[in-house]
Amino acid sequence: MNKLTDILTARNVFRISLFVAAVILLLLAPKAAVNVDEMLHYPHAKRVVNWYFTGGEDVSCLNTPVHNLKYYGQSVDNLTALINRVFSIENEFLTRHFTGAVFFFLLLLFAGLLGKELTGSYWVAATVVLSLMLTPRLFGQAFGNLKDIPFAAGYVAGICFIIKYLKQFPKVNWKTVIGLGLAIAFTCSVRIGGLILFAYLALGIVVLILSKPFLLKYIVSTKSCFVRLMGQWLVIVLAGYFLGLLFWPYALHDVVRHPLESLSVMEHYKISIKQLFEGEVIWSSSLPWHYLIKWILIATPEFVLLGILYFGAFLTYKFSKPLSEQLSIELFVFFTLLFPVVYVIVIGANLYSGMRQMLFVIPVMVVLAVTGLFQFAKLGISKKVKIPAVALFFLLMILPFQHQAKTFPADYIYFNAISGGNKAAWSNYEYDYYFHGMKEATDYLIAEIGDKEAIVAMNCQLPNYFEKLANIDFQYTRYLERSSVDWDYALFGVNYIHPYLLKNDRWQSCRIVKTFYHKGNPLVVLLERQSKDDFKGIDLLKHRHWDEAEVVLKKELETDPNNVWLFVNLANLKLAQRKYAELDELLADGRAIHPYYEPLYLIEAQKFFDQGKFDESFAVLNELIEVNPRYKNAAALLKKVKEKLNK
Repeated sequence: MNKLTDILTARNVFRISLFVAAVILLLLAPKAAVNVDEMLHYPHAKRVVNWYFTGGEDVSCLNTPVHNLKYYGQSVDNLTALINRVFSIENEFLTRHFTGAVFFFLLLLFAGLLGKELTGSYWVAATVVLSLMLTPRLFGQAFGNLKDIPFAAGYVAGICFIIKYLKQFPKVNWKTVIGLGLAIAFTCSVRIGGLILFAYLALGIVVLILSKPFLLKYIVSTKSCFVRLMGQWLVIVLAGYFLGLLFWPYALHDVVRHPLESLSVMEHYKISIKQLFEGEVIWSSSLPWHYLIKWILIATPEFVLLGILYFGAFLTYKFSKPLSEQLSIELFVFFTLLFPVVYVIVIGANLYSGMRQMLFVIPVMVVLAVTGLFQFAKLGISKKVKIPAVALFFLLMILPFQHQAKTFPADYIYFNAISGGNKAAWSNYEYDYYFHGMKEATDYLIAEIGDKEAIVAMNCQLPNYFEKLANIDFQYTRYLERSSVDWDYALFGVNYIHPYLLKNDRWQSCRIVKTFYHKGNPLVVLLERQSKDDFKGIDLLKHRHWDEAEVVLKKELETDPNNVWLFVNLANLKLAQRKYAELDELLADGRAIHPYYEPLYLIEAQKFFDQGKFDESFAVLNELIEVNPRYKNAAALLKKVKEKLNK
């Protein structure tokens, strides 16, 4: 028994927890799904690598007017592209997913060490590792999200080294200095927002000196101490800033102006994306101020929220006592959680995809939650109260574990039971915005197709699943516009379909042959075309074979009555023929399916314009703008209407 006790020390349990986590990550990495962001950032990473290999001649990585990719450091993405190029690795995404596993492991390591710095206990460190593994929104993105997860690892490492620095101040050892400089450099190399760590360090030093005025006198009056600190600060600043730019071509073109420009772009991202929030479709640039807070509350596991309540209670209690070093450290870590959240709300930052862009604060929240649990466990109160309260924390871990075990690799789609769970979130909040559900669906479809030649359509840019299959061609299309594209099979993620269609069961097509579910919710649907009459009918319209097209499309509507795109095409036909009575019937039928479908509004506005009813046209366009204020297809007609009305 004594030998077992000697082996299972707190430090060894922490090591064991990291080892088990590493094994799990290595086993799951090959089974992870590719996400749509990887198809955006990885090609850019290859262009970045080529910029270095060509000595700066290939400047394609600097020309990114649409997605602003030049403003990302994305050092980890770039690293995977370099590894694949140097070693000629064919399975490029497998490299990415193993790399993601490595950086998630580093996140576990430094979060555990942060817990140890905060409490002095390796039991806390081990519990932090377990808690992060059971936080689906983090763990579910461990493999493919090579921006937010590595940034979180750097952020937590930076905080950990800052606390070490402040504890040792003013006699800081060089190991801590170098570690801090590298942590800041790495964080900035992923996203320039890592500069915030410089501000945290400066704030910590100022507060420390204000609370202990004798330190300033000692530093100034002791030459060796002053010179040492100045040298260390210089190392931290130079290493933390300039090393972070080495793998970032745009920053290297102007090491001062371009990183600051990137910071400004990231804070006020100009690209607006449709988001489903609280049952409504809202552009990301117009989301309500509580968007992030709501997402944190509904997507964080219950045990973490419980731990935060424990921590908050103890923090409030400690305010009634004199300020101690322990309280100062806890307040500092709490500040690193609270400040980014408050800051992005105050500046009105353009957030989207749930709390993905703010994932870096979640590990800090987990560390504080476990700290709260640890403080509760040490409290000198009745065991009848203490044991159930501590046990509840660990029992609640079962909920996310069950979710992860059942839903991998789409386990990041998690909503806690307090909010009603995944069942309540479906059709009310962004669900599978990364399209992880396509992994299972494509595996199934590839087996179904076998050696046959086929065209597969999808409403997401994930052609990688079919790239090595010569008999399968990939085609992108929006779900509602699927009839305008030639395909034999189609896989459509239910995400980004209007909530009205989802809530009123108006989204299903008669072509659906299989539905892939996630916690009882439709996630991906597989469609098979027995006939391509819808595609042929629309092609006939394009070639102005109107009568033949009308017959084909109306017949197709009899078998696929929810296909609102066919109503749009038939309405355009009647608009061209100036058969306005038939046009109005088609618009009414289309709106019965999808009352918020923008093309139907635009056709009606065009009808009024063609009839010379400019006020009516303007009124319909205003309705369209209320539905979708960023619907670019209406711009030309709106301009003409305003000219007619002298507006």
